[in-house]
Amino acid sequence: MTLKRSLGCLLVLTLASGILWAQNGPKVAHTKGSAAPTQRWNPPAGHSIIWTNLGPSFTNLYNAAAGGYYVLGPSNSVGLGEQWIGLQFTPTKNVSATQLVVSVGIISGTSLVDVGLYSDAGGTVGTLLASGHTTKIPVFGTCCGVVLVTIPSTALTNGTQYWIAATSDDTNAADFTGAFSSSNQGNIAYNPSQQGWFGFNGLVPGVAILQ
Repeated sequence: MTLKRSLGCLLVLTLASGILWAQNGPKVAHTKGSAAPTQRWNPPAGHSIIWTNLGPSFTNLYNAAAGGYYVLGPSNSVGLGEQWIGLQFTPTKNVSATQLVVSVGIISGTSLVDVGLYSDAGGTVGTLLASGHTTKIPVFGTCCGVVLVTIPSTALTNGTQYWIAATSDDTNAADFTGAFSSSNQGNIAYNPSQQGWFGFNGLVPGVAILQ
């Protein structure tokens, strides 16, 4: 199975801490990489790829050594405000999504992360359409494990913008400290502590949406 790619993507970040953070930009996790063996990810049998920026191969899905944006619960170990990450995508046909894949890795804390599919609201994250969670999270800085969640079958419309986002479970994993490993560059927006959306340029994490 080949990886489908798209050049136009938009990132969103939410729930950091305060206006000052909003002005200075989202927080990035850095890594020196890992000597761990490279992992190969294969899409589950029977689930074709709707949209992805992962690749160019299943053993080189994202740049684990480049770092990524923190995904943080409110009691994270790095002492920063809560922070969530999302990426915009546009399907090229009418199709239903059943699985979401993100290049999130865990740094510390409870191994539990939520991944959701959202509508678009004028170029930012809109309403949650479907979500799932998992405790199976690769270690940040290793390549190329991914987080995969199953969601209820959710219809997507050709040419319509949607968002996939990784968020913390504040009830069951408030101490989650992780990061979204980088795929390529793009236009970024983020919303710290629900103070409004702010735009800038930066890294784009890797995702895939499966049928």
